[in-house]
Amino acid sequence: MGVRLIIDSTADLPKDIIEKYNIRMLPLTVHFQDEQYKDKEDISSEEFFEKLAESEELPTTSQIPPETFIHAFREEIEKGNQIIGIFLSSAASGTFQSANIAKEEFPDEDIILIDSMMLCMGMGLLVVTVAKMLEEGKNIKEVLERIEKLKGKIEHLFCVDTLKYLRKGGRIKASTAILGEVLNIKPILNVEDGLTQTIGKVRGSKKIIPYYIEHINNTMDRENTEVMSVCHSVQPELAKEMIKKIREEVNFQGEIIESELGPIIGTHAGPGVLAVFYIKK
Repeated sequence: MGVRLIIDSTADLPKDIIEKYNIRMLPLTVHFQDEQYKDKEDISSEEFFEKLAESEELPTTSQIPPETFIHAFREEIEKGNQIIGIFLSSAASGTFQSANIAKEEFPDEDIILIDSMMLCMGMGLLVVTVAKMLEEGKNIKEVLERIEKLKGKIEHLFCVDTLKYLRKGGRIKASTAILGEVLNIKPILNVEDGLTQTIGKVRGSKKIIPYYIEHINNTMDRENTEVMSVCHSVQPELAKEMIKKIREEVNFQGEIIESELGPIIGTHAGPGVLAVFYIKK
């Protein structure tokens, strides 16, 4: 009997990581008016941001329905696998609730479902940590203890290149967006209790990486951070520059996973996002 990790597509984990640890990923659905796409299956991150730029209205995303979970759970149970499911913050989506509805169909099975209270590669780092522990032969009790310790301890740093999409999504007032664009203000956000919040701002794109480096040096738990992630939306060169600076100015020599931002945050943040994830003190 093995343990199968089931996650949703919003973790934004690269395909090679998914394959390396034999993780089963279930997609959320992205809706552009009458068109719909399965995240990571029917539409890539790059294609999503191309369509976002062309679209008059913001797309919407819909949670994974219980039926999809029931099908996945049944397949894994028939293979003799125990299931650990890790999903995006329940404050941001009903996906975790859908998984719990599906779990009720299997009352005799020990299906473990985790509300990560995180987004994007914040959740992704939690998934990678669990996958590594399972690969090392750690038992379920040890894995669950580690998950609880990491909840709320993974820093999410985001910076948006334009305020246009935050305005269109009603996250900020139109007047604030216009003033921000005129002054070239870039808000810095993180995630607290499963929701995004603004923690600072810089003027001009050139100040984003220096802000990040200072913040990382002040807040990173160096003893427990074995893996970091740098995530971007259609900004691969900026992501590579960020990784270079982390190596040089944070002196972090562990694994850094480069990833592309998906539609859950991408819808409201738009193209040009740079995000960094790590364990904080």
